Amino acid sequence: MNTQIKTLLAATAAAFSLSAMAADTTLASDPGGTLTKQEARDLKTQNKAEYKANKKVAEANKDLDVADCKTASLESKDERDCKAEAKAAAKATKHDAKEVYKDNKADIKSRTE
Repeated sequence: MNTQIKTLLAATAAAFSLSAMAADTTLASDPGGTLTKQEARDLKTQNKAEYKANKKVAEANKDLDVADCKTASLESKDERDCKAEAKAAAKATKHDAKEVYKDNKADIKSRTE
């Protein structure tokens, strides 16, 4: 029962986060001009929030994938491999999110007055 609730919550979080990810708000789409300190602070806050959301989406997707591995009636070796693939995919997604975060942070810093 507890596992089902966790899976349901993870799926809900993933669904909400996917809609947020669909609206790509990277700095590459912004015109390149100088930013005031307040604008830079706002962009940094938004950038950090997007990074945290992407990490949580990756974690939720990993939980869903691991749950799928457990319920797929796989042999023990295949189940372990499936779980390892889910963890590796989550790690790669988190790494990509961190790289985007760092790139945006550097861009904000370079554009600040």
